[in-house]
Amino acid sequence: MRIGFFTECYQPTINGVVTSMETFKKELTKKGHQVFIFAPQHPKALKQPDVFRLPATYLPSYPDYPLTWPRLDHLIPLAQKLKLEIIHTQHIFLMGGLGQQLARRLHLPTLHTYHTMMTEYTHYLPKIFRFLAKKAIIFRSRQFCNRTDLVIVPSTPIVEVLRGYGVKKPIEVLPTGIELKQFRKLDEQTRYLFLKKYHLPPEKKILLFVGRLAEEKNLLFLLECFQKIAKQSKDAHLVLVGSGPLEPIIRKEIERLGLVKKVTLTGFLPKPETNKFFGTATLFLFPSTTETQGIVLVESLASGTPAIAVDALGPKDIILDHRDGFLVPLNQKIFVEKTLLLLKDEKMRRRFEENAQQDARRFAIGKITDRLIQIYDALKDSHQKG
Repeated sequence: MRIGFFTECYQPTINGVVTSMETFKKELTKKGHQVFIFAPQHPKALKQPDVFRLPATYLPSYPDYPLTWPRLDHLIPLAQKLKLEIIHTQHIFLMGGLGQQLARRLHLPTLHTYHTMMTEYTHYLPKIFRFLAKKAIIFRSRQFCNRTDLVIVPSTPIVEVLRGYGVKKPIEVLPTGIELKQFRKLDEQTRYLFLKKYHLPPEKKILLFVGRLAEEKNLLFLLECFQKIAKQSKDAHLVLVGSGPLEPIIRKEIERLGLVKKVTLTGFLPKPETNKFFGTATLFLFPSTTETQGIVLVESLASGTPAIAVDALGPKDIILDHRDGFLVPLNQKIFVEKTLLLLKDEKMRRRFEENAQQDARRFAIGKITDRLIQIYDALKDSHQKG
């Protein structure tokens, strides 16, 4: 099968959407299919034979999210030459719209993965525009999804969200999978050497967060919770892996809360290094309320690290409450209590660790990709039947 992914961002940009595309592209290729990426130009992008860059304008404040103004008539001959059989859009705006136009002109089936709850990102806009921006996003989501043949969402709660927007088209739940073999618990010697590298004492119990340091990740809530945790668990140490616009505010908050010696910010790390942190951590803490999935939760479980997550959207489909972690309301007292419970009850924690690795098998990329191929095949069949 020859598949076209249409996206507003791709390498070298790093985010959940790019990770999802790369993961599926790799596995689809392994299974004998061809995936072609259509993305905006990026000044730091490397040339790749199956990635087609389209003209784009860059805003200085958002270098990873360009504005693309491609011409459909230039793209049609390329799509015909590539013999595309299916169009899979990843965003609802410019590149997604282009993908849908191309599909209509070439009479190809099209589907869309709804990766991001964009209504939860309007805080980046001036306050005066936020209400209208949310309305516009909901309108565009409804309009775009009702123009595609099928919508994929990464978790069950997003089905209800889109139905609430007025999306009528079929919706399939399909999370992004992971390569399980990349994740494991580190043995004591490897853990000792790894922690030493980051000037972390090996006797510390590492509480880990991995993700973008941004307002939508709810990290100020996490810091306030950790201040209370640290008072009752002297060997707890919080590690934040990632970078983002909230970092200066986070550093100030760490100072204000008196946590300078108890919190480590690593900045952005390459994936292999991040994976070692998953295997080193005692617990994974996830305060975000905006995730459509939360792939880092799956990676944590695959590493045998139980998680405490706020009970919202994507995490509901990943964490099996009281089995491989805890799902808690957005409440500091309960978040702190559940974290302390797992820190202090070693027998429970060991049981959760074993369960976590077993439960992560649900997200094996091979099985998930087989389901995606079934969706593609069914869509092609129904499209051909008219």
